This record gives sequence, C-alpha cells and structure tokens, in this order.
Amino acid sequence: MKTSTAVESGRSNRARLWAAILLTLGEIIAVSFAFNFPTGLPEALNPVAYAKCTAQAGLLAFVTLVLVLWPDRAKVNETWNRATRDGNWAIQCLANIGLFALLLPATIAFSDLAAHSAAPPWGWFALYCGLLLATLVSLANIAAPFAFWSWLVRETPSQVAVAIVSAALLVLAGRLSLESWYTLSGATLRVSHWILSLYETDVILDVNRELLGVGEFRVRVLRECSGYEGIGLIICFLALYCVLMRRKLRFPHALLLFPLGVAAVWILNAARIAALVSIGHHVSPVLALNGFHSQAGWIAFLTVAFVIIALSQKVAFFRHAPQIAKAAARPRDQLVFAFLVPFAALMATTIVASMFAPHDQWLYFLKVAGVSAALWMFRESYADLFKDVSPASIGIGIAVGIIWIATDFREQPADKIGIWLASLPAWLVALWLACRVFGSVLLVPIAEELAFRGYLQRALIDRDIAGVAPGRFTWLSFVLVSVAFGLMHQRWLAAMLAGATYALLLYRTNKLSDPIAAHIASNGVIIAWAIAAQQWSLL
Repeated sequence: MKTSTAVESGRSNRARLWAAILLTLGEIIAVSFAFNFPTGLPEALNPVAYAKCTAQAGLLAFVTLVLVLWPDRAKVNETWNRATRDGNWAIQCLANIGLFALLLPATIAFSDLAAHSAAPPWGWFALYCGLLLATLVSLANIAAPFAFWSWLVRETPSQVAVAIVSAALLVLAGRLSLESWYTLSGATLRVSHWILSLYETDVILDVNRELLGVGEFRVRVLRECSGYEGIGLIICFLALYCVLMRRKLRFPHALLLFPLGVAAVWILNAARIAALVSIGHHVSPVLALNGFHSQAGWIAFLTVAFVIIALSQKVAFFRHAPQIAKAAARPRDQLVFAFLVPFAALMATTIVASMFAPHDQWLYFLKVAGVSAALWMFRESYADLFKDVSPASIGIGIAVGIIWIATDFREQPADKIGIWLASLPAWLVALWLACRVFGSVLLVPIAEELAFRGYLQRALIDRDIAGVAPGRFTWLSFVLVSVAFGLMHQRWLAAMLAGATYALLLYRTNKLSDPIAAHIASNGVIIAWAIAAQQWSLL
C-alpha cells in the first residue's frame, strides 16, 4: 500500500513539475509577443525595457540556481518531494491562469501606453510589475509550495546570491552583445536570405539598409529586434557553467562548447528572422512584427543552454573520463583540439570585440593574444606543419590575393578605419598596423586552415580524423567545406572560390602546409595593398 502511494505521489509530483514548466514557457512566449517595444522614450527612461530586463533576470536567476545546486540535487529533490506530497497544485494552476488572463491584456495596454507617452508612466509601471510579480509567484507555487522556497533560501543562501548576481551579469552581457549586430548583420541577413530562397520567390535583400523581405512584406531588422543578446548570454552562461562544473568536465575539450553555443544561437537567430519574414508575407504582418519585437534572443539562449548542458553531460567527449580511458584517447583528442581550439579562440575573441563596436578597433589585440595563446598551447602538434612548402602554393596564394583585390567592386564610403587611424599619432598607427598584419597574415590563415582543411574536411569523411589522409578527396567534404568557408566571410562567393582553391592544393600535395602557405600569401598581398593604397575596407 505504501509503495502504491509513493508511486502515485511521484507521478503527481512529475505532473506538477511539467505543468509548471509548460505554463512558464507558454506564458513567456505569449507575453514576449504582446510587448510592443519601440517607443519615443530613451531606453534609460523606458519602463518597458526595465520590465523586460526584470523578467529576463528572474528567469535566468532560476536557471542559474538549478545549475549551481546541481551537485546537491539529491538533497534538493528529497526536500521537494516532501514539500509537494500533499499539495493541491490544480488550484494553483487555476490561480495562475486567472492571473495570466489579467497580465496579458495588461501587457498590451502597458506597452502601448509607454509607446505613446511623452513621459515615462512610472505609476502604471509599478502596478504592472506588481501583477507580473504575482504571476511569477503563482508559477513558483505550482512548482513547489512556499515552504520549499523558504527552505531553499535558508539552506543555500550563497547559491541563491550567486544565481541573482549571475543573472544580472547575464542580462548586462545580453545588452552589450546587441552591439555585435552592426558587425554581423550582413552575414546574418545573407543566411536568412539564403534560407528564404530555398522555398520563397521574390526574396529581397538590402544589406546596407538592413532590409529583408518577401513580395510586398519588407522589414528593417534593427539591433533591438535582432535577438543578438543571445550571443552574449550564451558566452557568459557557458563561462559560469565551466567554472561550476570544472571537476566534471574535460578540459580543454569543454572549450568547444563555446563556439558550438555561439554558432547555434547565431543560426537559430537567422532561421527565426527568415521564419518571421515568411509569416509576414503569408499570414500576418502584425504577427511578424510583434515577433521581431519579442525577446527571442534570450528564448533561443535558454534552448541552446539546455541542449549544451545535456550534450556536455551525455557525450563522453566533454565529460571527465577515468584516467585509463583518458590516456588511451589522448593522441586523437590532442589532434582534434590542435585543429579546433585556435579557430574557437578566433571566433570567441571576434564576437567579444564586436560587442564594443564601433569602438572595437583596439580589441584586435585581444584576437591576436587569444589565437597566439591557443597555437602556443598545441605547438608540439604543429612541428611538421611548415616543412616542405611548395613554391607553387605560394604563387597560387599570391594569385588568389590579387584576384580578391581586383574583384572588390564595393562602393567605398567614408572609411571609419581610415578616419580613426588619421586621428592617432604615427607611432600608435604603426603599432596597430603591425598587430593587424601579424594577426591577418599569419594567425588568421593558420587558425582557419587548421579548422576547415585540417579538421572539418577530414571529419566529414570519417570521425576518426587521425586515420584520414589530409589530401583524401570526396565531393561531399570538398563542397561543404568550401561553402562553409565562404559563409564565414562577407564576400562569401569570392571566399568560397578561394577556399576551393586551397582545398585543391591540399588534394594535390597531401600536406596541410601548402594551403596554409597559400592562405598566408593571399592575405599578405591583400593587407599589403590595403595599407599601400589605403583601401582599408580590405582589412
């Protein structure tokens, strides 16, 4: 009888938890779409912005708290089971639905009021926050009664404090990362355009005006609507996760979670933009515009965060392995990381620098430092990398660089880098250019070739890349790697052809040193011309 009661209690508790999760997700999405963010008020005086940041911080604090308490999950779960044993959570669900029935129209009314007010409606903001807080409390009460939350605060005060502070920093990182939209908007809109072109006709793209559309529906994607705060959120969250789980994760293996997380957020964001444009064209322009105004960036962040956590816990590659297994796998793992970590450092430092655009020029030193450190870390793996370089490879690389310069037909507006350099003293200009030359001519080609021609081209043939000859050809790996390499650059078609040329060199010589040398030669020619002709757009 006791066993039967325990089973029923366990089922009821699981149903209660799922009810809380589903209601939370549904209400977040609905409220997010109900907000009409653009107003005539500065963001610092905009109550809507504060309401959104507060809601985001609360949700992120909860997610972070789960992560912080994960090592003590058995004790927390036991207390939760005791606290929820006799509760009537169906009544709590009805109470929450009633409160949300008031919150949703209040959200629409409040955001519209803020949009048309000459001064911030702080009084209405206070009332709205009270209703929002009551709804959040009702959701928490579905998941567990007040006695459980009270116990949690009493028994784990330091973990609760860490969760609150971390949530505030994550929200701040999300706001800062919106600046990266100015740097990455062109690439994102091109990917969204490509997705739309797969199933739509009459797709319109104007990168300079940040305009994307299908047929008569066109939208200008501003940074506030871009969802790019998810990039900053995922970087900070994974940093916190790696610190907290450092004893259970394998390093440097776990560092790959950073590029995986950033790439996933970026791809999801491009797909979201494409989907909303299709909705605007086929279903409802109003629904699509509200979707752009929604906080999809942090929703994408939460999705990716949970997937990354699950991946790191389930995949042996990221988990801390027993010493024997670790030693057996070391040579192959070492090779994988030698190929990928420099590129991961390049991507991570590029994204961090882009957060501070248009004041990111000095942060190029960060990119040089990050990639240099990664290459130095795996220097023993590169012992034979630059031996027996073919002179023909250098010649082909120079030809690729000349073609790249000759086919740069872009209009040259007032160049920001040129204006910025003109404002600096000569010695500082020389220092920055020396750093830029070292990074662009040497570090970037090595990092990119190691990742694309060294790792990816072989990984698409066999997971065990150590058993694949560098110059082994398959059409799938050749095409996919060339396309992926092209999409990493603003002039994607020219970059795709350059990547294909470097791949052909690899097939011809069966040595990774040749495409690396060719890529260095190409970038050397381009940088030399950019400095000599002051065509700074080529940098």
